[in-house]
Amino acid sequence: MALFVALGLGIASLAFVLYPLYKHERGGVDLLQPQVGLSRLEDGALEDAAQLPERELAARMALQEVELDYQLDNISEDDYRQLRDRYMRRALVALKSRYQHEQVLDALIEERKRQKAKTGGAEFTENVIRQREEMSEQIKALNELKIMALG
Repeated sequence: MALFVALGLGIASLAFVLYPLYKHERGGVDLLQPQVGLSRLEDGALEDAAQLPERELAARMALQEVELDYQLDNISEDDYRQLRDRYMRRALVALKSRYQHEQVLDALIEERKRQKAKTGGAEFTENVIRQREEMSEQIKALNELKIMALG
């Protein structure tokens, strides 16, 4: 008999603890879905492209934390909306920065391709071949940087 009472109390306690994680009545974001978000950049600040994925992860985690706090009723609806708006504005600024970094890398790659096409001409001397090889390596390195840093 005592075993059934203990089992009943255990199941009731577990249901009480897990219930806020599964309620969706507020129309909030599903906690099981990853949230997209990026961090805030200061105006005029240059950001290292290699840090973008880390900042994106930190912002995504912050948004998820706010969503969880709201779902668990740890913060009020007004606070939730304020924090969510703030993080979303930061996300837009960071998205713009990511796009600008990508555009800069694309422009550098295109410039190197134009320079490579201009070198040479009818004669392929040792110097021209060396320059074209160096430019090819630069283009390859820029493409690798773009893939590595910007994902």
